[in-house]
Amino acid sequence: MKITLISLFPDLKAFGVRCLSACLKARGHFVQIIFLPKHFTSRYDQGTLTEVAKLSKESDLIGVSLTTNFFENAIQITRALKKDGGVPIAWGGVHPTIRPEECLKYADIVCIGEGEETLVELADSLSDGRNYYGIQGIWFNDKNQIIRNPNRRLIQDLNILPFQDYDYEGHYVLSDGAVRKMDASVLDADLLGAYTTMPTRGCPFGCTYCCNFTFNKMNPGQNPVRKRTADNIIKELAERKNKFPFIKKITFIDDAFLIYSDKEIEDFCRQYKENVGLPFSIDGGATPSTLNRNKLSFLVDAGLVSLKMGIQTASERIKRLYNRHHTNQQVEIAVNLINEFKDRIRMPHYDILLDNPWETEEELSQTLMFLSRFPGPFQLNTYSLTFYPGTGLYELAKTEGKLADELQSIYSKDYYFYSCKKTYLNKLFFLLNEYAFYGARIPPKTMSWLTNSTARRLKISRLIYAFLKINSLLLKKKRLKIILAEGLKDIKKKDWVTIRRKFSRWI
Repeated sequence: MKITLISLFPDLKAFGVRCLSACLKARGHFVQIIFLPKHFTSRYDQGTLTEVAKLSKESDLIGVSLTTNFFENAIQITRALKKDGGVPIAWGGVHPTIRPEECLKYADIVCIGEGEETLVELADSLSDGRNYYGIQGIWFNDKNQIIRNPNRRLIQDLNILPFQDYDYEGHYVLSDGAVRKMDASVLDADLLGAYTTMPTRGCPFGCTYCCNFTFNKMNPGQNPVRKRTADNIIKELAERKNKFPFIKKITFIDDAFLIYSDKEIEDFCRQYKENVGLPFSIDGGATPSTLNRNKLSFLVDAGLVSLKMGIQTASERIKRLYNRHHTNQQVEIAVNLINEFKDRIRMPHYDILLDNPWETEEELSQTLMFLSRFPGPFQLNTYSLTFYPGTGLYELAKTEGKLADELQSIYSKDYYFYSCKKTYLNKLFFLLNEYAFYGARIPPKTMSWLTNSTARRLKISRLIYAFLKINSLLLKKKRLKIILAEGLKDIKKKDWVTIRRKFSRWI
């Protein structure tokens, strides 16, 4: 049976789609993946739609993976595919899981939750000519009625799943305006030398702004966090390293990496050093309550060079609103611990949420004062709070009338959740980030003047801000000289992978 999977995401990592493809191939199905990287605010041109339809024409099933922001692009692709008719189109991913009825206005089938077992059972049924009325984890249209099958239980043993499908022989990618056959050079250019995988699934915390808030409610009585064994992870990474010599770094991207115990981390790090030995980063799996000295020591010794941790706010009231239970003291301990390894962890990233309609200026100022005490260098990832459907804050915003135009403020929000408003206090976060990035600081005393209501009313804060902004330009100039010096060294060594990776980070 021929199955076409379509990824709409802006890069080629597409972890979920690659896992689905691997499971289908293991079952004996022929699978092709079409990667259509594009920013969600842009639509596909007619030439692209025609090429995708042509490639998908002989398929027996088409799957489209999407999150909320890619909803309109998914509609566009689906409508183009349906012009020829006949082939069932299934949608899966975060948004179809949370809003299946809305998605069934366009798709024939919606896969809810984890899709590996569900999609394989669906493909087997279609291949054998059987109906799929009894398949758990799907909703579908039938004679103008929606059939709502019960949810499938979470996969508890992640080790039974095959590794992601990187067999690019059957993969296609939208590149330079045309859909082309994938090859190693395209992968190399997109991945920038980094291979990404997920050691865990799920999250124990259920923050009210996150989809895990909904997923945890959808699966009561089940363990939300599942962990792959060290043996399983290392086997995947060793295989990929041997197959793709251009891989120079590993990225672990999940919500609960540091949920592993000290002993599990130690075992993983020992095997990683012996069998992989590449620098690696933890992108999102660290929290103030799960990070400790033992874990960090093992990880740094094994090659950890980058770490991202969520902070979001220093306000106790807003932390309760977010359902985040760590204390500011725990955050400070974690930040100072990370700073102890600053010779190895180049640039820790800390997440902050802005544009919260319930957060007062006093509370934002409290967070700015808190961050001004952090030792540098570090980078702030500032995000504009977005009320994604199904989250706790979405429901609260709807109830309180803070969400008028969902399509504009959620689905089509410009530049994703990075587009923070240009308010004065937000600009202080941006300025603080500029200084921290270059290893400099805005001292707490200076920050108190910048945030003081009286100083702001008398325009004193604006003068200080203007001076600091000018000084930040000098910091950038100094940093540019360092970048050029490092770049010349890399050029002399002909280390093009490092040059490309550094360039992508600096811009």
